[in-house]
Amino acid sequence: MASHQKELVSGLGKLRAEASSLKNALNELDKEKESWFSKKEEISKKIRELIQKIKENKSKRDALTTEVKELKPKRDILNKEVSEKLKELDRLRKEKAELEKSLGLKESPSKIKQHIDRLEFKIETETPSFEKEKELMKRIKELKKLYENSAGIVDISKKIKEASDEIRRLKKEANETHKTVQEKAKESQALHEEILKISAEIDRLKVEEENAFKNFSGFKQKFGEVNAQLKEKLKAMNEIKSHLDRIDVYRKEKKRQEEESILKSKEEEVNAKIKRREKLTTEDLLVFQRVGKE
Repeated sequence: MASHQKELVSGLGKLRAEASSLKNALNELDKEKESWFSKKEEISKKIRELIQKIKENKSKRDALTTEVKELKPKRDILNKEVSEKLKELDRLRKEKAELEKSLGLKESPSKIKQHIDRLEFKIETETPSFEKEKELMKRIKELKKLYENSAGIVDISKKIKEASDEIRRLKKEANETHKTVQEKAKESQALHEEILKISAEIDRLKVEEENAFKNFSGFKQKFGEVNAQLKEKLKAMNEIKSHLDRIDVYRKEKKRQEEESILKSKEEEVNAKIKRREKLTTEDLLVFQRVGKE
């Protein structure tokens, strides 16, 4: 019995050492497992943030692309109107030149009018001779007739000015629209390039995320295996402890029975002494006292 108990105690000690080693290994595995899980979660969070950034950039890019699509027809219409106005201006200038040629005009209507005003002012202020005044009046009459005939040129000149002003306005608006198209197209392209860059970063992070998850899964599996081993060791320890407890109970019970047997034998001896009226020793009295207590 003692040999068997010794073997059990030795086995229990060995199991305790193994369990302690397994607990240490389990703690290390748990740290590694949680470290890789945290890394995986950190990468996943970053991927989600980048995906959100792509969504925002795509929304901005699509809005800019839509604006560019809407502005291009407007720019094209403005350029077409400029082209048509230039043709109209060219036609008016040719019409004016032909009219000036047919009238034999060497000066513009405005200069003819200035010439008339100067001659009339001269008559009023210089008091020329009758012959001279007659000559001046004749010239004024010729100029007035020429000026009246050039009324069509005045009208055409007005139309030429209006067409020129309209062309300048249309060109300015067309250039501003074209500049806006270029700026928005450039901004849209920059967003598109950023989307591609972020997408490449997401692909790289997904590889890291997968590796982190594989490591986490690997350490989780090892953790489970070592934990199962620890449970087996603890189970074996509990079984040995139970066995040792039963041995201890058995040993104590056996000792109690032996003590009771000895006590009973001594009790019989004391009773015999009493019957024989022999003197009782201190030990005899103690035995008698213990029996009385029971």
